[in-house]
Amino acid sequence: MADSNSNPATPTRTRLAAGTRQALLTAAAAWVSYETSSLIGLREGYWAAISAIVVMQSDLTDTQNSGRDRFIGTIVGGLIGWGCGACWHQQGWVYALSVALTIFACWAINISNAGRLAAVTVSIIVLIPLIEPIWRVALFRFLEVSWGIAVALAVVFLAAWIERRAIKCD
Repeated sequence: MADSNSNPATPTRTRLAAGTRQALLTAAAAWVSYETSSLIGLREGYWAAISAIVVMQSDLTDTQNSGRDRFIGTIVGGLIGWGCGACWHQQGWVYALSVALTIFACWAINISNAGRLAAVTVSIIVLIPLIEPIWRVALFRFLEVSWGIAVALAVVFLAAWIERRAIKCD
């Protein structure tokens, strides 16, 4: 009888199984966060779906860490984006300064992993044309992103719980 480790197809099957799991969990989190966002009063559910995709990792701990970074980054970026948007007036240097300040702020409070995500939030708030007050844009981006993070965490938690139950039944 051949050792399963000697079968060259085993690593490929393992990789494909893990990829399938990751694809299904990510798709589920993106879909649920998007479809339910309007039920809780969020108008731009695509930000929730994007956030769910961004934070989704293969296990609960990694997803929690990624979600934490995204959440904090969104808070920092939302606040700085709000301030930047208030004095933006299509001046590129204001935007560049805000991105630099955002990343520096994250490094200063020892959450450097959140810096890029915070800068993305600033960019979304400042660069996308607005039809409503800047404070409202910043608030709703925060709420939409937070919803996507929460759904991604729930999906990964549920998947881990189901997998643990399945292992106990074996």
